[in-house]
Amino acid sequence: MAAQWVSRALAALGKKPNIKTIIDTPGNPLRNELSGLLRPQILGLLADVKKNNGEIYAALYELNDPELIGALKTLGKKCHLILANGAFKPPTNDENKDIRGQLRNVVDLHDRLVTGRHFAHNKFVVFCDASGKPQQVLSGSTNWTMTGLCTQANNSVIVDDPDLAADFLNEWNLLKDAGNAYPPSLETANSTSRSFNVDGGRITQWFAPTSAGQDLDYARQLINAAKEGILFLFFNPGVFVAEGQPEEKWTLLQNILFRHHQGTANFNAGLYIRGVVNQEIAGLTTESTGKPSKHAALDPSSATPVTLFNGGNQPPQRLGYDSMVPANIKSVFHDWATEMLGAGVHIHSKVVVLDPFGVNPVVMTGSHNLGYKASTANDDNLMIIEGNAPLAAAYAANIIAIYQAYRWNAYVEAHRQDPKVWHGLVEQASWQNDYLTGDHLSEIQFWLGLHAAPPPPPPGGPAARTATATGPAPTPPRSASKSGPKRAPKAARAGKKKGGARKAAAKKKKAPAKKHKRAGKKSVKKKLAKKKSAKKKSVKTKKKKR
Repeated sequence: MAAQWVSRALAALGKKPNIKTIIDTPGNPLRNELSGLLRPQILGLLADVKKNNGEIYAALYELNDPELIGALKTLGKKCHLILANGAFKPPTNDENKDIRGQLRNVVDLHDRLVTGRHFAHNKFVVFCDASGKPQQVLSGSTNWTMTGLCTQANNSVIVDDPDLAADFLNEWNLLKDAGNAYPPSLETANSTSRSFNVDGGRITQWFAPTSAGQDLDYARQLINAAKEGILFLFFNPGVFVAEGQPEEKWTLLQNILFRHHQGTANFNAGLYIRGVVNQEIAGLTTESTGKPSKHAALDPSSATPVTLFNGGNQPPQRLGYDSMVPANIKSVFHDWATEMLGAGVHIHSKVVVLDPFGVNPVVMTGSHNLGYKASTANDDNLMIIEGNAPLAAAYAANIIAIYQAYRWNAYVEAHRQDPKVWHGLVEQASWQNDYLTGDHLSEIQFWLGLHAAPPPPPPGGPAARTATATGPAPTPPRSASKSGPKRAPKAARAGKKKGGARKAAAKKKKAPAKKHKRAGKKSVKKKLAKKKSAKKKSVKTKKKKR
């Protein structure tokens, strides 16, 4: 919602258009645009199931989108749905009560009404063929709601793999058998994972609740092994663990940031770290985060709703409610229009990306909030995808786009009335000078896959030989390619012996070259002498004629 194109689209609809009416109306052009590519993908998958006489098994936390509800109804009893009670809002403590009533006798509905510190937080669907065999699965952070589709930064991943889909179906059956409870059998089953080879990479699938955060332990090992960079989006990662508590109870955000803390076991000062945390705000989100920890410099659970992290050893940039909603562009800044006020939570994705341009790219995503409570108390799922470079690059681009949007909003709010800051395009090439040194240059190198490039020279030294407006970019290291390291050609592997032979041959060739050079000088002298004698003869002839 925090975008100029949305502001202009709303302005074209007249004074004070009702955004709720827009996102609640199937077929509305702005609703279609805001829901991106995901809404038509979901509708297409459901239509294919209907057409092919297949069936689906879904576990949903929230459900109120009219278009998605309509598509579920068309499947009738071929739609097997576990519907949770959401964030159990009073007075009924069942956020989905009205929808549950609509679907009760239409689809194969199973209630999962949990209480206490639990949330039945899954948002996954298994798609089966006419024989009931699983074929595809959809997972991710997106709730099947109007806001989930249209006003929040969310993601979903669709995997066409029967074995992975069968694993999700097995979890669906465990949840159905559990009813409204959390039997030990569910926890035991979820405390181990299964892995699947898909698209040349590997997917390791975890479900929660686990007995002791085994899913986070697995993810933590990968985070500690990241070599080039880590990017992330967190909706509600939980508070930092107090000093003295075991690492097994850390939120993954804490793990990521401590990679930049000198003296820790996995310290790496050169690791590129960027991310956004959308923490709880009363009235907008409902899951409790507890009390803030003593890690004041890094703990995201402070009063500010959005926190930008630029590395793990710098104070984070805390943005106020205006940046989250965002209401920060309150008046025109250069030619930027006022942006929309208030549309609920904006960052709902829960994603970690490791080394997206390295030899082992990793994407972690799902419904899981990536903290210890989510791992041990909630129904959740965490998909860890290793070795799929295009997918990792796509997720990384999505994360940095969100990060930059918030950073820009904060800049505008801070400098809107300041005449000395940037208020328009600069026509000279000098605008790029700052981007070719220091942290800016390191960022460019990361996004071009040049992590192995040498550090930039100190101020006053020679210009950095990196991608510029006039010269080609250096060849990226082989380790950054999708195919991994390649062996050198045979000639390059010949070793010192062959290398020495080539040098000797070159020396032998040089000797005769000198003789040719001297011979060439004599030849030139003879030609000059002939020309001189020819000139003398010509002069004598002319004198005789005179």
